Amino acid sequence: MRFCTFRAWSLCYLLGILAMPCMATAQCDTLVYATNPSYPPYGWSEDQHSYRGAGIDLLPLLIPDHIKLQAVVYPWKRAQQMAQKGRIDLLLSLRKTPEREAYLLFSHHPIFANPIAIFRLRGKQESVADWQTLVGLRGGVSRGDSFGKKFDFFLQQELTVEEAGSMQENFEKLRRGRIDYFVSGQYAGNYYLREHGMEHEIIALQPPVTDESIHIGFSRLSPCQALEPYVSQRLEELGRSGYIQRLLDGYLHETTTQQTR
Repeated sequence: MRFCTFRAWSLCYLLGILAMPCMATAQCDTLVYATNPSYPPYGWSEDQHSYRGAGIDLLPLLIPDHIKLQAVVYPWKRAQQMAQKGRIDLLLSLRKTPEREAYLLFSHHPIFANPIAIFRLRGKQESVADWQTLVGLRGGVSRGDSFGKKFDFFLQQELTVEEAGSMQENFEKLRRGRIDYFVSGQYAGNYYLREHGMEHEIIALQPPVTDESIHIGFSRLSPCQALEPYVSQRLEELGRSGYIQRLLDGYLHETTTQQTR
């Protein structure tokens, strides 16, 4: 009798697990999402209503078909504030931090690799073997960006940096000598430099200062957060198949090819 009861319980449990994606999304008919509007190749906006990029192409493969995806475009820091209030359901391609984890439920599995680099004018410095080499210099960061717990702490405690609204503003400040270096994603920064013909002026120092991955974050006030297990499973499957890396490589190669035509 106990055996039969256990089997019946197990069957119900299994059926419950299988039904979870449907039950979890019962109140998530439309998923409102945003990403950094100036962060190629992961995502960028060309108008006020939509995005392009590797993360944008990947998103429909991560979300059940019956859920409508709705993009909203805001400055990155404001998008994070709106997710904190539950007005945006999901943020794409961002790094885990303790501050963000307070209001975001991050995907267990990462979405993309995202090494962080120090960008400097060519001829000034060719490598950054130690973070201490940045002490005493004037740095720049984009508003709303984070670079990993350890480097964020070092930046706040030891470095002199000023915020700007976008990558474009920071690179212009670097060109004009208003800052000595700019901290940003290596892929995103190199993408921007190639697109604007600035790679002969500015270089990403090696090695990267951090090499952490970026994730998807669901607002903890959104019913869509129940999708996290499903999304993480899809990320793991697509990552294991090599699709995610091929997608990212395709965007990186696309810009390189355009610049050599």
